[in-house]
Amino acid sequence: MTQTVLDAREDRWNRRKALAAGLGKGWAVLSFTLRLPAFLRLKRRYESISELLFDDLLVFLGGKGIESSFREFAVHGDGPEGTCTVRANPLEVKKLCVEFEESHPWGAIADVDVMDREQNAVGRSRIGLQPRKCLVCVSPAAVCVAGRIHSEEEIKRQVDEILSSPPFFPPERIIRHISESAGTALLLEAAAAPKPGLVDPYSRGAHDDMDYFTFLASASALAPWWGVFARKGWNSQGKSPESLFPELRKAGLRAEKTMFAATRGINTHKGLIFSLGVLCAAAGLLAAEGRPLSAENCTSCGASIVKNIVEKDFSGIKQSSADAGSLTAGEKLYLTQKATGIRGEAEQGFPSVLHAGLPELLSGIQAGLSLNDAMINSLLSLMLSVEDTNILSRGGKEGEIYVRETAKEALSAGGMVSEKGKEAVRKMDILFSEKKLSPGGSADLLAVTVYLYLLTQASG
Repeated sequence: MTQTVLDAREDRWNRRKALAAGLGKGWAVLSFTLRLPAFLRLKRRYESISELLFDDLLVFLGGKGIESSFREFAVHGDGPEGTCTVRANPLEVKKLCVEFEESHPWGAIADVDVMDREQNAVGRSRIGLQPRKCLVCVSPAAVCVAGRIHSEEEIKRQVDEILSSPPFFPPERIIRHISESAGTALLLEAAAAPKPGLVDPYSRGAHDDMDYFTFLASASALAPWWGVFARKGWNSQGKSPESLFPELRKAGLRAEKTMFAATRGINTHKGLIFSLGVLCAAAGLLAAEGRPLSAENCTSCGASIVKNIVEKDFSGIKQSSADAGSLTAGEKLYLTQKATGIRGEAEQGFPSVLHAGLPELLSGIQAGLSLNDAMINSLLSLMLSVEDTNILSRGGKEGEIYVRETAKEALSAGGMVSEKGKEAVRKMDILFSEKKLSPGGSADLLAVTVYLYLLTQASG
């Protein structure tokens, strides 16, 4: 039986009283909900916003020296709510909770209640404060609620304006979000299928030296590194973004060693260590500056970090080095074809992702495709525009033309939307595998696309 709003409120009150009754001396119960009308509060969008705010509250209190315990967050019939016990004078806790409500950019929609161990609610009046004002106007909130003074449209417009401000992310909270977005992107890219010429759970594609489990091992080993890159971005606040790159490159080399140890020397994610490392650092820097983590902001900041990287990395390349066999595949391609690969993509702000991969992914999801199928269509779209050095090194310009033509045909047939399109993708997989064509550069940018998609989900 579905719990009604009134039943849920009574249940919350009883749970708070039971929790308070079992407290030791010097402890209090803290209850967090959203100060929104039910038509908003019960929408799924506000669940993640509520949990983020609750986490921010606990970090805020921790920064004030308040110890917390019994942390619980759940969604009940009255909407999302957080509960915990805190070790401090209830009156002091209430004062700090009011400070949080008034200082956090989203604090106006937070409602933090405190109960002492005698099961008495500690309201604003007990600390000498007036009741809270209405979200929309300056009148007491209770008056506007009781009289239904404001329309749903007015309230929603005001709430949207409040949420348009960037939230306050304590370092660990945002670093965890950035890191998890990157780590999940690697796993999702590896699991998507069928990916023409690439490794997926059902095929090695054009590769004889790796399989799906190689990618899982690599993704697992690299998981802690995304937080390292994000932290470096956060800590570089106030400095030139470009000055951050040498430090990122050093960390990237250490991350590569971790990857190679997990894969027994096989290169699964070297390109992504570069691109996602830069974008994780970009997200950390943006968060430290209080700027929204939009895809556009993130890629633009990433471009600033790697400014002039093509010239810096390739200007000194000579034919004699190629003859001696001391150049990487990317360096050889730049020398012979002026191909800039992932460096050029990053320096330009990841245009293939912003203008092809991400729009295709979002379009597919909005059209009702599964995430897997939306990702495959996104990959096909990327194949049309990415300067893929994996393809160039394996198949040359002819291989690049072939990949783009077949990807275009598959998308024209409907991609993963139609049976004809799906069959075209399956045939691409067979043909690419036979011809040993692996669009690894496009696959890396698919992971970047998924990362940016996941990263921006915190905004609801």
